Amino acid sequence: MSRPKMKRILFVCTGNTCRSPMAEVILKDKLLQAGVKNVKVYSAGIRATVGSPMNEKTAQTLMEKGFEEVKFSSAQLTDKLLKEAYAIVCMTDSQRDILMDMRWNTLRKAGEENIENNVYCFSELTGYEVLDPYGKDLDCYRYVYELLAGGMSALIEKLLPVQEKKRTTRKSSKK
Repeated sequence: MSRPKMKRILFVCTGNTCRSPMAEVILKDKLLQAGVKNVKVYSAGIRATVGSPMNEKTAQTLMEKGFEEVKFSSAQLTDKLLKEAYAIVCMTDSQRDILMDMRWNTLRKAGEENIENNVYCFSELTGYEVLDPYGKDLDCYRYVYELLAGGMSALIEKLLPVQEKKRTTRKSSKK
């Protein structure tokens, strides 16, 4: 029996210290709770400084929501990440436009320009964009968390078609 192919979901924002790492942590947790094992979740930034820590307010918000301290280091968006991703999810419509061009150019250079588009804005999947909390107060980060967490079920439903789970029915042992 062959193992299902690993699907990679890449979250992208500007600096990869606030929104995309928060989305990464939330989706990983949702997938773990659902028992989904064939999906890897990553994040990167369009203009990230490689190796930067997660924003302090992002980390604090995640800890307030019950997540343990997350080891995180920001990553720059690369051609490799663009090529390997099953789905690329950015936070705003303008980021989607940038990423679609970047991905198309990457694939064209690799001679793979006929590959289906897999770049989505969070709003396409959930109905709303995710504002950038950078430089704002902690309540804004909490609000961004609620936006991201509130949209994850819709994101999962649209990006990862329902995986049939075997339901076991137990017969009562009582007679």
